[in-house]
Amino acid sequence: MTVVKISRKSEPDALVSKLTMRLGRKPTQQEVIDTCVDLGNEYFEDLVGRLNTFTVIDDAKMQRIEAAIEETKDAPWVSVKKSTLLSRDDADIYGT
Repeated sequence: MTVVKISRKSEPDALVSKLTMRLGRKPTQQEVIDTCVDLGNEYFEDLVGRLNTFTVIDDAKMQRIEAAIEETKDAPWVSVKKSTLLSRDDADIYGT
């Protein structure tokens, strides 16, 4: 048996309460954890996204960035407030 410390104890308790109301029976903590692990495996990329602390630039995002570069490569530089120039992708890249 493994012991796991949970930092936000009220949230698992609330989840068990909601499940109890929906199921009409109280699921065990083991059932809830096992099911959460199953969901983590099933929705692995979503799990990675939630646990990842830095921005991941996937192929689709990289293609959008490259297309934007290509479209604007001949545009003259305009000096305006920095935040107005940054697109969503720029913010991902530069962390602003």
